Amino acid sequence: MSATRKSPVAVAKDGWLYYVSNDERMTPGGMHLSRISPSGEILRGSQELEKITEELGITGLADGPDGTVYVACPNAVFKVKSNGTFITVANPVEPKDCDVDYPDHNPKMKLPPLRGLAMDESGVVYAAGTGCHTVLKISPTGAVQGILKAERPWSPTGVAVHLGDVYVLEFTNANGGHNEAPWSPRVRKIGRDGKIVTLFESVKQ
Repeated sequence: MSATRKSPVAVAKDGWLYYVSNDERMTPGGMHLSRISPSGEILRGSQELEKITEELGITGLADGPDGTVYVACPNAVFKVKSNGTFITVANPVEPKDCDVDYPDHNPKMKLPPLRGLAMDESGVVYAAGTGCHTVLKISPTGAVQGILKAERPWSPTGVAVHLGDVYVLEFTNANGGHNEAPWSPRVRKIGRDGKIVTLFESVKQ
């Protein structure tokens, strides 16, 4: 699925709600990050970040520590502070040994590309690199490391972190077109000891 058809949302720990809009009156041809205060005030983000997301698109949002929100683009991750400014975590994100599988069979899509993301309390980011069949660990300084490879036809689409364990949602045909074979889900866990366990798997025939 292309970045322009995604509408991720996240609620920061300070109560601000972040969402992605594609309103042409605000950002022609791009994906715009908006935020709503607990009292209902709507604010735009940094104009500098806006220029970046207009070009790349936004594929994921997740709440981070200290009221921050992390923004995933197809090949970049940014951290947005509560005052609307941002920090680049990694740009570009370039995984090693990518098993190239372009979403929607579109070779113009920037790899990996990132979809779901989550982070731990230390600011380490975990992201699903769907088009590379991998889960990536990104340090606060931007170092990128692959921690899981999914064999075809499986590919990760979402991640979550709980008590040091990383949970990964994977689908078959996640990079295929909308009219191709149905998606089948499975969930795997990467333990703190590095052991990978399948928690659930369903294959549709």
